[in-house]
Amino acid sequence: MKRGDVWEAELGGKAGTRPVVILTRNAVIQYLNKITVAEITTPGKGYPTEVDIDHQANLSRHSFAQLDNVQTVPKQRLTKYLGTLNEDLLKAIGQKRVLALNLEDVFA
Repeated sequence: MKRGDVWEAELGGKAGTRPVVILTRNAVIQYLNKITVAEITTPGKGYPTEVDIDHQANLSRHSFAQLDNVQTVPKQRLTKYLGTLNEDLLKAIGQKRVLALNLEDVFA
């Protein structure tokens, strides 16, 4: 389990079971009971905080990481490993997370 991995996760409520991408930094994942993930959805909605990940990580449909839809969930809710996103997508996800949290000025 590492940053950039895509898993099916039981999120409960309206979100149900869906793919997510792990956002937590690798250095601490092994020590935590919970990790931070971003929901993956289809279709895209055109939000400035989404990243087109296409069919990466063995996703069956054209998909989008939604960086406004981030949750911290127990690791046991991740039920099935699907694959890993490439470094370019992880960089884009990091940039969109900065945008989603309105932190652009901090990194200027």
